[in-house]
Amino acid sequence: MDSQSFYTVLIVDDDPVTRLLMKQSLQDPTLSIIEAENGEQALTLFAECLPDITILDVSMPGMDGFSCCRQLRLLPKGQHAAIMMVTVHDRAEDIEKAFEAGATDFITKPFKWPLFAHRVRYILKANHTLLELSKSRSKLAKAQAIAHLIYWEWDFKQNKIQCSADLYHLLGIQNVSQGISFKQVFRHIFVDDRPLYKQALRRAIQQKHPYEIEYRIQSNSGKLFYLHERTEINEDYDGWKIVGTLQDITSLKQSEQEIAYYTYYDTLTDLPNRRLFIEQLETAIARARHKNQSLTLMFIDLDHFKHINDTYGHQVGDALLCEAAARIKDCLRDADLIAISKDKDDCVARFAGDEFTVMLTDIDNVDVLANIAQRIVAKFEKSFDIKTHHVFSTVSIGIAIFPGDGDNVQSLMQHADVAMNHAKELGRNNYQFFSAEMNDYLYERLQTEQDLRQALERNEFLLFYQPQIDVETQKIIGFEALLRWLHPEKGLLGPLTFIDVAEKTGLIVAIGEWVLSHSCLQVRQWQQKFAQQWRVSVNLSAMQFNQQLLLEHVGQSLKNSGLPAASLELEITETAMLKDVMETIPLLQALKEMGVGLAIDDFGTGYSSLSYLKNFPINTLKIDKSFVDEIVDNPKDAAIARTIVQLAENLGLRTIAEGVESVEQVNILTSMGCKELQGYYYSKPLPAGEIERLLGRDENLHNN
Repeated sequence: MDSQSFYTVLIVDDDPVTRLLMKQSLQDPTLSIIEAENGEQALTLFAECLPDITILDVSMPGMDGFSCCRQLRLLPKGQHAAIMMVTVHDRAEDIEKAFEAGATDFITKPFKWPLFAHRVRYILKANHTLLELSKSRSKLAKAQAIAHLIYWEWDFKQNKIQCSADLYHLLGIQNVSQGISFKQVFRHIFVDDRPLYKQALRRAIQQKHPYEIEYRIQSNSGKLFYLHERTEINEDYDGWKIVGTLQDITSLKQSEQEIAYYTYYDTLTDLPNRRLFIEQLETAIARARHKNQSLTLMFIDLDHFKHINDTYGHQVGDALLCEAAARIKDCLRDADLIAISKDKDDCVARFAGDEFTVMLTDIDNVDVLANIAQRIVAKFEKSFDIKTHHVFSTVSIGIAIFPGDGDNVQSLMQHADVAMNHAKELGRNNYQFFSAEMNDYLYERLQTEQDLRQALERNEFLLFYQPQIDVETQKIIGFEALLRWLHPEKGLLGPLTFIDVAEKTGLIVAIGEWVLSHSCLQVRQWQQKFAQQWRVSVNLSAMQFNQQLLLEHVGQSLKNSGLPAASLELEITETAMLKDVMETIPLLQALKEMGVGLAIDDFGTGYSSLSYLKNFPINTLKIDKSFVDEIVDNPKDAAIARTIVQLAENLGLRTIAEGVESVEQVNILTSMGCKELQGYYYSKPLPAGEIERLLGRDENLHNN
């Protein structure tokens, strides 16, 4: 951004914390920031301050962001200011609705703050450039209106045109007093424009009809000029004459082309942008419908691009996007892809952020389409060598075919997006064709997400508890708290049906807080009722573990319940702990200082790096069920379990084996020295009421 340019930024969000974080991210002496907490206030401030960019939240009480955007565009300067809409969703229909309302761009929550600030400045710069081009065009038009025009006159009876000296100068030919012939002029007219010129001149001669046309001429030096020509036909005592004026509009045309470029092309990759691609797609669908042909739409998303951008910086990220565009185009230039539309470059567009689109016409063979998609996938398996960095970014591709997968732009785009998301669900680095079953599956996931958002409010979650047994006494020493969802329509659901959705939407943080709070309360009640100091183990997700508020939530749960800190054990996966070691160690140490126990869940299935056992303040290693299942018959699983037990003993750690289902497994684990067991052999997970009845009987579980 030009350091001498000063801009006004209007932030519109009903959440004061979000507004504060935006202001902090955009701190810059060249930016003047004003705030509005709702749409009505935004309209008033916009009219008073005329901001250069408005950052507008979609979801607000009263007037929503879409309505506010439409009304902002009607205000003075509203058509020229940039509007960036903010939404928690990244769905095609929401993005489409934002652009229809008049948005310049959109961004989704949660923000990557450095990327957010970079994006705001980029939009300001691009919008400033467009406004300057528009002003230049206006000034140019006024200047040309009062400028000296090239004049010429032709008497129908003569072979020569009498003209001002400027025409000779324009064509780069020698000025001669006897005039210039039409043949000489015609020779300089650009080949593609000669039919238009012939038609206009013939009509003027035969029908005495004046004309006004634009065409291109090429001077002797080879330079191309755009001319606007206007004529009048008069009759005097000598007969009929054509009088014409020529205006050099080359600069104006160049300005129009630049404005069109910024409107329809992505300035980073030089590819068509979202707007132009949608127009091309609409035209192509209409043509395919008329000719009864097929049309294929591919959505291509770079995997983990945000991580690359955050790790290496925006310059590397931008270079990666340019190289990605080149690789996609290369895959469409292969000689055997003769069915691709005439202008191959126009088949590829940068749709949004790190997402590209490809349009292929009249390819009926699914194998050919699969081959094209596979070429693109393979092309991205090679590293991107950018500024000494060897960066890897694979792609996920979704494919939808007209008319079977959608007979209009909206449905075809939606279904290609669905297929792309399915490719990501399957592990990324692959392509998927759209199918009705896939759509049903992703619709089900969306429905699950919507239901999850209401489950906490409706008190639909339950906690089951699975006893943990001391092998020497065969008594219960603790419980693992396990989440269940009593869905109003689907009944009791286990975590495998919804935890993945909860983590991807961020809902797992609120759900995890609920589990922590309620499990502490429940076990404390049992401690007081039965005078036993049982512990409770609570699982933490990777997202919850990275929350800075985790210490506060743990402390609050212990305080509210009265549960001793030593009675709480937090189970953390290896993957979660090793995600950011520099933050993990202080957080684990702080939890340890509170007196809370820490266990590594599913030990041996993740990174299994022994070095972190020395540095992390861990109490317990939990042997994963996958090793226990075959421990009787598979010597390798038995060896792994024995190694974990011995390792824990040498390090002064406890071990507990989960998934114990038979007496043979109990005997082997006991002989190895494993002191604590958990599994169906003793008890399946039970609701709190059944656990309480079990505790009241005070019997050995394996005898029940």
